[in-house]
Amino acid sequence: MVRFGIAGTGIIVFLLLWSPAWAQQDASMELILLGTGYPYPSAERAGPSCAVAVGGRVFIVDAGRGVVMRLAAAGVPWSSIHSVFITHLHSDHIDGLPDLFHSTWQFGSGEPFNLYGPKGIRKVADGILQFYESDIHIRRDLTEKIPGEGAAINPHVLEEGVACNLSALVRITAFAVNHHPVEPAFGFRFDAGLGSIVITGDMRPNPNLDRFAKDADILVHEAYVNGNAASRGDGSHPWTIYDYHSSAAEAGQAAEKANAKILVLTHLIPGNAPERYFLDEAKKAFRGKVIVGRDLMRIPVPDPADPGGSE
Repeated sequence: MVRFGIAGTGIIVFLLLWSPAWAQQDASMELILLGTGYPYPSAERAGPSCAVAVGGRVFIVDAGRGVVMRLAAAGVPWSSIHSVFITHLHSDHIDGLPDLFHSTWQFGSGEPFNLYGPKGIRKVADGILQFYESDIHIRRDLTEKIPGEGAAINPHVLEEGVACNLSALVRITAFAVNHHPVEPAFGFRFDAGLGSIVITGDMRPNPNLDRFAKDADILVHEAYVNGNAASRGDGSHPWTIYDYHSSAAEAGQAAEKANAKILVLTHLIPGNAPERYFLDEAKKAFRGKVIVGRDLMRIPVPDPADPGGSE
């Protein structure tokens, strides 16, 4: 059941994940980096995507190029994928979405594909179903006879201040971020019994992140190095990626403000820059542990007794 109501300045999504098998799972919480790159194709870094695994269920944030192959490499069971959350509709964050939908239908739990995203996500869902219309007919009705229930998409439009009650196990809060002129754009906070993970998506520094990332165990933040951070979106010349993204130094500042335990840098621009550049910049402001993300890294929420520390 889905209920909608006002929830202040964030969208709180409670996911009811109840079944006898599910109830027996532990409440461990882990971040899995599925893609740490940006739009330029890379053999080492797939498109932006990560997953939060909580007690046997997997929630995917963004679905960049190669997400299905990275899920396979990570050994994530298709039946464990519960929902997909899209931060914004830039191509590099949704390039792998059709493949992800189709793979979960063929090999997953047989349930409809739960998709959360900003305004426009319904059109994306309709486009995916149209793209696969002939294939769905063949596999559902003629060859494999795959049950048709899983060949459906349940799109949910995220808006500031709307709450969706879907578990006592995990609370997911969507909050607006500044990725202007790309609007709307969201970040997500995952809170479970053992800790919290915040994923920024693409953004410039903004107070809403300071609020929603407060005391996060893991802050997943995009980062660039060697860019001109001055805003140039005044119409006098074309926008550049530096006008609506954050530097590694700014990511470190955000993590320090939030009192995060671990900062994980992803969506690395450029993807072939030496990792130490990102690390050194982020550490200028952040005193905690910094991890420069790589595809297929698995980062568990730290034990509450572990204060973390710098690398």
